[in-house]
Amino acid sequence: MRAPYRVIVWGPGIVGNALLREIARKPELELVGVLAYSAEKNGKDVGEYLGLPAMGVRMTTDQESMIKADADCVLFCPNMSAKVDLDSETTNILCRILESGKSVATSIGWWYPSYHAQALTDKLEAACRKGNSCLHSTGVNPGWLYERIVTTLTGASTRISYIKVQELADTRTIESADMVHGLGYGLEMSEKPWIENAGDRGYSEVLAGTCAILGVKLDRIESEKKYFVAREDIKLIPTTVRKGTRSGVNLLYHAIVDGRRFLTLEEIWYTDTRDLPEGLLPGDYYTITVEGEPVSVRCKFELLASAEKNIEFRPGDLTTPAYYATAITVLQAIPIVCGAKPGIVYANTFANFVPDLRDFKSPLIVR
Repeated sequence: MRAPYRVIVWGPGIVGNALLREIARKPELELVGVLAYSAEKNGKDVGEYLGLPAMGVRMTTDQESMIKADADCVLFCPNMSAKVDLDSETTNILCRILESGKSVATSIGWWYPSYHAQALTDKLEAACRKGNSCLHSTGVNPGWLYERIVTTLTGASTRISYIKVQELADTRTIESADMVHGLGYGLEMSEKPWIENAGDRGYSEVLAGTCAILGVKLDRIESEKKYFVAREDIKLIPTTVRKGTRSGVNLLYHAIVDGRRFLTLEEIWYTDTRDLPEGLLPGDYYTITVEGEPVSVRCKFELLASAEKNIEFRPGDLTTPAYYATAITVLQAIPIVCGAKPGIVYANTFANFVPDLRDFKSPLIVR
């Protein structure tokens, strides 16, 4: 059995903290560094910061020390508002990490960078080759929801008319002020929230990547952006949303294939159940519909702290299951990015629909 994987957590925010809690429980992972962005975290023991026993690793704001550190993998979790385009600071830092010989698993971006620019893919691949390293981007949504769950559900069909996915989230439990502000809560309707930029980038990218997995030719991505308005003041954990300001999000992204909507994602984040579209029940859950032949598929699923106890949160921990699931998909990528051929590692499945079986793409097909 190999020695534990030596890992660095880059950014102890919501997902980063979930990663740190899980790393503390897993003997096959050795935490060797944590890169923080705020001065108040600098020098703090990671365990004490999390309310756990001391772990003997202190957080640092010194990026250079982390780039030079000896580790197998960096779990890259900068702020979700970070720009990840071709020449952004975040992309350049990522490339330096990859060039240093450390592989990266992340949920921040680069799920299917060719959708934005082939030059971005080329830049990331070049950094991987230089450092003999790998990059894999995952998460729940964008990520796992589409590239694995949706694609696997298409495996019951030989012809598909359309696929629709809905994500519903009751956001009244969010503790992060940055996240609440990013969703636009409390902003005037004339102000553009950050989530539009993130959605245009991330959701468009993962829909394009899913089309590539399924072997259908994408024409374009179309979007619709709608928002809910507070009927009265709404008290959230980090702030109060004033009456008449933004209090919820309803975004739709459509992958257009052969001139029609082939793949649709609808995001519904709400603080008032009266804003839910007709026919949808309150809660945090996902619905997936694959309209196909000879079989169509419809399913609904939830992410919970415990299905047996039917509880959404761990005692004393308001981290939503979706954030833990995001962290887990990043953790589970560690053996892959540390063992794969240098380059970008994309999600692959052998159970999905393709229009023509002769065009099926799989790493299992070698002859």
